[in-house]
Amino acid sequence: MKKLEGMDIFEKVLKTPGVAGYEEPVREKIRGLISDYVEVNDPKNIEEDNIGNLIYEIDNLGPEVALVAHMDEIGMVVSNIEDNGYLRIKKIGGVLDPLLTGRHVKIHTNQGPINGVIGHKPPHLTTEKDDKDEVTPWTKTHVDVGADSAEEVREMGIDVPDPITFDKKLRRLGKNVISGRGLDNRIGSFALLEVLKKLKDQELEVNLSSIWSVQEEIGLRGAKVVANTRNPEYVIALDTYTTSDAPGVEEFYKPIKFGEGPVLRMVDTRAISSPKLVDHFKDVAEESDIPYQYGVTGGTTDGMALQESGCLTLSIGVPVKYSHSTVECADWRDVRNLIELITEGIQELP
Repeated sequence: MKKLEGMDIFEKVLKTPGVAGYEEPVREKIRGLISDYVEVNDPKNIEEDNIGNLIYEIDNLGPEVALVAHMDEIGMVVSNIEDNGYLRIKKIGGVLDPLLTGRHVKIHTNQGPINGVIGHKPPHLTTEKDDKDEVTPWTKTHVDVGADSAEEVREMGIDVPDPITFDKKLRRLGKNVISGRGLDNRIGSFALLEVLKKLKDQELEVNLSSIWSVQEEIGLRGAKVVANTRNPEYVIALDTYTTSDAPGVEEFYKPIKFGEGPVLRMVDTRAISSPKLVDHFKDVAEESDIPYQYGVTGGTTDGMALQESGCLTLSIGVPVKYSHSTVECADWRDVRNLIELITEGIQELP
């Protein structure tokens, strides 16, 4: 089967941990890729602000444009170490309780990652009074790291509040679909690197800031800092777009299909995109023969936080099934077309 373009770099970004509030590993991975993969001419223009956003600027005359992709992911932290050696957790971001138990996890310590499992009560030990279909709430889950005591756990280097991620393995489904934990939003983070690589040798007519933001999953916090410290005229947020194109999901929103292009996010729970930017990117897509979709959805993106500063904003996302699960799925053709659309679209903004 033919190798998917850019997959080696994407895997590096995907598999590097970066729970919201604990993004340092993925931030440093992206920082290195800006220098070594994108091979920017001026690595001194890479900066990190006080909250941890990573920003790379290309200074030119022209309107201020910001491309934003959040690099954080949902996960957990160690909230307590019990005397019996089990760990208790606190969720960070939108982790769903039904997807917690029976999972392999990694605890990211100062000494390196430690393997663990979130156990599940086996059916053999349930009684007639037990509801076998009852979801175990996160407050009653435990992480087993193979230790018999709190002392042994601490000897392994584990402490409160070390971040925890689900064990990640990227799989390919069929010709074009990829599946794994963290596509939201390592897809956007990777796409932003690819856009920079394509733009590196082009004459830009805009002053471009590429921003990998933090803490999006817990309230758009990194983007809010950007909104208070910068004043772009245009903001394009690169993210994923949850699609209802899956069994068991009511098509309350306009159906979005795999393989039919990135999605112009026109309206969501907290933002309405700039009609000027929507029309502009539609025109660019049609003129350049790039497939695209548009729709209305729930949730929101970093674009909302930046929109409050008065800029023209549009979020463009890659369709993803099973969002915030360990089996998120996306079509790689949509990822590549997102990269093409952004690269073409920022050249002549309205």
